[in-house]
Amino acid sequence: MKKTVGVLSGLVVAVAAVCTAGAWYTGKQLPEVLKQALVQANAQLQQSAGVGASVTLELTSLESHLYSSTAHYRVKVKDVMVGDEPQSFELGFVDRIEHGPLPWSRLKALKLMPVMAASNYALEKDALTAEWFAISGDVAPVYGQNSLGYDGSTDGTLIMPPMEVTEAGGSRIKFSGLEIQASGTKDAEQIKFSGGSANLSLDLVDADSAPLKLEFKGLNLVGDMSKTDFGFYVGTMNMGLGEVSATLGEQQKVLLMKHLEQNNEYRADGSKFSGTMVYKVGDINFDGKPVGAGEMTWSVKNIDIPATQALVALYQGYLPQLQEASAQGEGMPALPMSEAETAQMHANLQQVLAGKPQIALDNFSFKTANGESRFSLSVDLTKPASLELPADELYRQIVAQVQSKVSLSKPMIGDLAVLQARLEGQSDAQVLAQQASQAGEMVGMMAQQSQMATVKGNDILASLHYADGMVEFNGQKMTVEQFASLIQANLGAMQPTEG
Repeated sequence: MKKTVGVLSGLVVAVAAVCTAGAWYTGKQLPEVLKQALVQANAQLQQSAGVGASVTLELTSLESHLYSSTAHYRVKVKDVMVGDEPQSFELGFVDRIEHGPLPWSRLKALKLMPVMAASNYALEKDALTAEWFAISGDVAPVYGQNSLGYDGSTDGTLIMPPMEVTEAGGSRIKFSGLEIQASGTKDAEQIKFSGGSANLSLDLVDADSAPLKLEFKGLNLVGDMSKTDFGFYVGTMNMGLGEVSATLGEQQKVLLMKHLEQNNEYRADGSKFSGTMVYKVGDINFDGKPVGAGEMTWSVKNIDIPATQALVALYQGYLPQLQEASAQGEGMPALPMSEAETAQMHANLQQVLAGKPQIALDNFSFKTANGESRFSLSVDLTKPASLELPADELYRQIVAQVQSKVSLSKPMIGDLAVLQARLEGQSDAQVLAQQASQAGEMVGMMAQQSQMATVKGNDILASLHYADGMVEFNGQKMTVEQFASLIQANLGAMQPTEG
C-alpha cells in the first residue's frame, strides 16, 4: 500500500513539474505568439472588411504570470457601412490566457489533450458597449474560448448570449443567442466552422405606419475553407434558415418563407478563380395561401486572380475621391491617374479578359402547385484588340457570347392569377378556375403575336444566342441591328394606345 501511495505521489509531483515547466515555457513564448497572431488576424481583417473600410486589432497590454496572462486588445473599425452611412468606432476586449499544457478550464471540461494555451476572451464594458451589456443581462455580449495547440492549430467557440430590449415606443427585439465552433490548422491554412441560432424576433412599432413583426428561426452556418497562395480563402460556406416570417400592413397579413438556403462554393485552379452561389426558398406562403418555391444559381468562371486583385487595389486607392464625389451628388469624377497607372490598369483589364471569364445566372426558377418557370443567362467575355477602340466596336470585341433561355409555364401563371384574385377577396371556385385558364393562355397568345416567344404545349419558350456579331433569336438569325429593331418594334406595339 505504501509503495502504491509513493508511486501515485511521485506521479502527481511529476505531472505538477511538467505543468509548471510548460506554463513557464508558455509565458516566455506568449508575447511572440500573440505578435504573430495579430499580424495574421489583421491581414485577414483587411481582406474581409470590404472596399473602403478597415478593421485592425491591436494589443494594448500584456500582464504575464507563471500560470496565466491577461491581454487587452482594441478593435478599431473605420468607415464600415452601416445602412447608408460609414461608421467608425473602437471596441475593447480582455483575454485571460491560461498557460499549458493542461489549463484548468479545459480540465474542468474533460478536455485532456495538452495545449500551449487556453484563451478566455470577452468584450469589455465601456461607454459605447454599456447599452449592449444592459440588454444581455450584464453578460458580455460577445465572449468565447480558444485553445492553441503546440502544432499551431486552434479550436474554439464564440458565443453571443440571449438578449432582449424593449423601447419606450413599444418596439421589442428578442434574440435567443448565437454559438459558433471553429477550428483551424497552423497559420489558419485551413479553417472549419459551424454554429447557429434558434430565434430572432423584431416587433417594430411606428406611430406613422402599421406595426411590422419579423421573425427568423433555425439559423445554421457551416464552412470548410482553405487559404490560397493569393491570401484569400476558397471552399464551401453555407447558411440556412428554417423559417422567416413577416407580419405587415394595415391588415397584418403574414408572409411566411420556409427552408431558406444559401450554398456557396469557391475554387481556385492555378491563378483562375471560379465560384457558384445557390439560393433556395423551399416554400412561400402569404396570408395563409400557398405561393410557391424558388431557386437561383449564379456562377463565375475563369477570373484571373492577380489581375483582379491589382484592379481592386487601384480602385481602393481612389475610393476617397469617388466617395466624396458621390456625397456631393456629382457623377464619376475624372481620376488623376498617371500614365503608368493608366497603362497598368489597361494591362490588368486585358489580362482579366484574356482569361475568357464567364458570368452566368445558371438558373432562376419559380414553382407553384401546377407548373414551373425557368430563366437562364450567361455572358462570355474575351480580350479585345485594344481598349482604345470606339465604344460600339469595343463591346463587340469584348462580348464573345451571350446565351439565354426562358420557359414560362402557363399553369404557373394561372396559379399566380388565382392567388391574386383570392387576395383581392374572390372565392367563387368557377371564377377562379376561369381566371387560371385565361391568364396563361393570354400571356401565350401575346408572346406569339409579338414574336417574342413561341408556345409548345403548356410552355411559353424564348431563346437567344449571340456570337460573332450575329444573333439567333427563337431560331431566326439576324444582325445585332436587326435584333434591336425587332425588339423596339414589338415593345412599341405592346404599348397601350390612347383612345
